[in-house]
Amino acid sequence: MADFMRRTSLTPSDAYPTSSGRTFVVHGPTTSIVVPGSYGAPTVGRSFQCQMLVETEAADAKGTADSWRVTRITRSGPC
Repeated sequence: MADFMRRTSLTPSDAYPTSSGRTFVVHGPTTSIVVPGSYGAPTVGRSFQCQMLVETEAADAKGTADSWRVTRITRSGPC
């Protein structure tokens, strides 16, 4: 998990235990769609945010970021 955080510059916002280890919830940057508004002023039409569920398994018993090996990443949104 430490390597994932170092490479992406993203930090998990939440985590929960699973049967095989722990799943970390990571939110990426927000992307906004800007549409022409009235009188020439732009209007934000909609905002989207990438969400990743990073599934890990324990590599050792220390409990640090280096202790979790990434096994699968599930993405939703504009990642």
